[in-house]
Amino acid sequence: PWVVIAIENWFILATSVALFWGLSGIFAKYSTARLGVARVALIIAVVEGVTYTAAYLAWRDTSIDFSLWDAALATASCVIGISGYLCYFESILEGQVAIVGTISAAYPVLVVMGAMMLLGETLTGVQALGVVSIIGGVMVLSYEPNPGHAHSLSRRSLTFAVLAFFAWGVWSLTSKVAIEAVGAGNMFGFYIVSSLTAPVIYAWARRIRPVRLGSEDPTRTVWVVGGLALLLNVFGAFAYTYALEGGDASLVVPVTSAYPIVTALLAIALLKERITALQAGALVVVVSGLVMIGMTV
Repeated sequence: PWVVIAIENWFILATSVALFWGLSGIFAKYSTARLGVARVALIIAVVEGVTYTAAYLAWRDTSIDFSLWDAALATASCVIGISGYLCYFESILEGQVAIVGTISAAYPVLVVMGAMMLLGETLTGVQALGVVSIIGGVMVLSYEPNPGHAHSLSRRSLTFAVLAFFAWGVWSLTSKVAIEAVGAGNMFGFYIVSSLTAPVIYAWARRIRPVRLGSEDPTRTVWVVGGLALLLNVFGAFAYTYALEGGDASLVVPVTSAYPIVTALLAIALLKERITALQAGALVVVVSGLVMIGMTV
């Protein structure tokens, strides 16, 4: 007899998130050091403010009645998510990207634990193995061994990396609760608020100037690349929101966190970078984990 394998909609959306965020990472890696985080924050306000406004107008659901508490939770979740993004940008300016990636890519651990304890989500044995495989594989893949700089992460970079880790974990978990309360389409309205407040306040606090690794006069190309990186991030957020609406947070988040696979493959193909045997093994482990948690027989 034939065995029919059904691919869930949330799984398709979640893997597209990994694609968008993986592509975004390539462009962000190029532009952030040249622009500085303050300028990136301004791009966030412009790009994300416009795109989230368009998404809200297109997909809002006025039939959903939610409370003031639900609105406050959704707003806080969105603000925390963007704040984590800003912390990540700060951490990569002075620290090794590989080490920062190892720390930040581990945030699904918080989500899985929180979803099981707070949301009552459950996993089968195979799905649990898949989650562990993805988390472990992503952490290994995010780390690029470089003995000469293994301990060069400054205290400042480490602090921001840890802040990003916790912010993204809290954001992913609270997003699931908020989306169920206000609806996926309406959630974009709260992203409008967060994208027009948190980055602007941050840029003002930074005096609208880049840190010392940023260029004093970035080229137009750098601005465009930075905008493209954020636009891809927003597209990923669209898919992420609907993936959370249809799937459990403990499954959706680990799949979306596989975005370093895309970044690594593009780096190999376009930048002619080499990967170690350990990193190649991590790719296989993550893909195997995706299959285990993303398909039902």
